[in-house]
Amino acid sequence: MYFNWRRFLADSLASLFPARHDHLRLTGHRVRVLVMFYACMIWMGALGRIGILVDHLLFPRFKRQKVEAPVFIVGNFRSGSTLLHRLLAASPGITAMKTWELYFAPSITQRKFWRGFWIVDRWLGGHIRRRILRAQEARLGPVQMHTVRLEEPEEDEAIFLYLWDSLFNWFFMPRDAESNPYWRYDEAVPHWRRRKAMKFYRGVLERHLSLQPAGSVYLSKSPAFTARLSSLLEEFPDARVIELARNPSECVVSTAGWLSFAWHYFADPLDRFPFLPTVLEMARSWYLRAPLVLSNRSNPYAVLRYEDLVADPIGSVSRTLDLLGLPLTPELTDALTHLNRSEDPGRTHNHSLTELGLTDRAAREFFREVNERFGYS
Repeated sequence: MYFNWRRFLADSLASLFPARHDHLRLTGHRVRVLVMFYACMIWMGALGRIGILVDHLLFPRFKRQKVEAPVFIVGNFRSGSTLLHRLLAASPGITAMKTWELYFAPSITQRKFWRGFWIVDRWLGGHIRRRILRAQEARLGPVQMHTVRLEEPEEDEAIFLYLWDSLFNWFFMPRDAESNPYWRYDEAVPHWRRRKAMKFYRGVLERHLSLQPAGSVYLSKSPAFTARLSSLLEEFPDARVIELARNPSECVVSTAGWLSFAWHYFADPLDRFPFLPTVLEMARSWYLRAPLVLSNRSNPYAVLRYEDLVADPIGSVSRTLDLLGLPLTPELTDALTHLNRSEDPGRTHNHSLTELGLTDRAAREFFREVNERFGYS
């Protein structure tokens, strides 16, 4: 199984000898993060790879599983994709990978093991489960974005951490923003590497779907997949795409704040908002990417503005699903009817354009093409 050793070693050397990388300076916080990071990478990577290999021996039927017309939710960070993802994933006939499956059980072998483990724990009083839930609240409670829970659907971009070929690399190893290939993946990463990564991803989806009811539609949400869209459509030519959009003047402030939190969570950068010029350019390019990729393709494609989602949940989602050929189920209708817009987690922020060094006029001009495309004033 492929692993991007060259990038991993370069990131490791930059972290251990950060002379030219102010954002990787070795403070006490950063050292503790690195120790935990390498322990998790070794544990997660080794067990994931072992499980994937054992699957071929114990559960070879997964190789006959077809991945038909998956749905990919793309768009910028902080655009409401988590809200839509979790609403749709709760519908009958739609399936998505949960946090624990992405990070701890990409293989069938691991999922069988953990399910058996929890059965035994329940027989013995559920003490381990209660401790994990307490640790989840303590560790994930301070995360300043959407609510992260082991049993909730999460971003498929995490799968590519097993290859060290993910935008998430950048969170742990914040360096070389302009040359970082993952926010412009399809153009910056060699084709052979992209093919290996997509083959690995397909294998994970096959394993997941083989454990679901027949005919289940796979649903993925990941802003980073905006940069991978060409590669995804090459691997899944019948894929369906939903693009989430939010007013860029609001979205970019929230994105800069979230990325700043992530980089300060895993490192000790000197800047309050690291790599801001690259973050702005990434946001603008992602707003305009999907129509460029899909212009010569016949894939079902729907654009949904976050503002429309919260103003008219049933109408906007119904129109979106209709474009993709998916039904609006009674369960989803009920969830949309009772959607509490004020509890949409992670959409608010405490920053402003001024803190990013932008005026309203400058932001409107920078995102002029984006505003015209999506009808923002």
